[in-house]
Amino acid sequence: MILFGVSNMLSDIYECVNLQGKKVTKIVLNVPELKRERTKDFETRLSEFRERPEITPLEEFTPQKGEEYFVVPTTSRKSALVEFLKSNYQLQFSQLIHPAAYVSPLAKIGQGVFIGANSVISPGCDIKDFVFINHGVTVGHDTILHDYVRLNPGCNIAGHVEIFDNAIVCLGANIIEELLIGKGAVVAAGAVVIKDVEEKNLVAGIPAVVKKVYNRRASDVD
Repeated sequence: MILFGVSNMLSDIYECVNLQGKKVTKIVLNVPELKRERTKDFETRLSEFRERPEITPLEEFTPQKGEEYFVVPTTSRKSALVEFLKSNYQLQFSQLIHPAAYVSPLAKIGQGVFIGANSVISPGCDIKDFVFINHGVTVGHDTILHDYVRLNPGCNIAGHVEIFDNAIVCLGANIIEELLIGKGAVVAAGAVVIKDVEEKNLVAGIPAVVKKVYNRRASDVD
């Protein structure tokens, strides 16, 4: 498995690859690491891996027959990297589903999707491309998650919800049934959403109310 980019989720992705009986052979770096004071840096994470993969800059990457690919970042930068890889190398991307997750056989899962441990994807769900579902997430029946949606640990999405491109649902938030969450919207940690959320709105609280309207696509924090 070839991984592109770095993220705080790199260790989770590496673990998931190993649990699928595969091996991370190479990490391709597209931008310098953005270091943060309270998170592990890239080299520290690599030192914890059982086997150190080869590290290659993107400009030296050449695809080889039989390789599988996955894009690591979870921020708004991810889509630009994906489009670059598609247009320059015509790559297709693997799904990574943790063995401890449950995915209904009646759900649809797109390319480049990550589903973490103890998450549940219910019947009739349509999970489109490059969605990132962290651990302990519940996605109710017939819910649609559009491209690049991110669901953080412990959030719960009821049935017949539709969440549009690049929206983020943060830690422990809850969204009741039959709601629409607009493009680039952010649902804050612990929020309880009981009505539709407009595009690029940040909502928080119980019940959730609008706290901010973004001028950019979505939060740029891993």
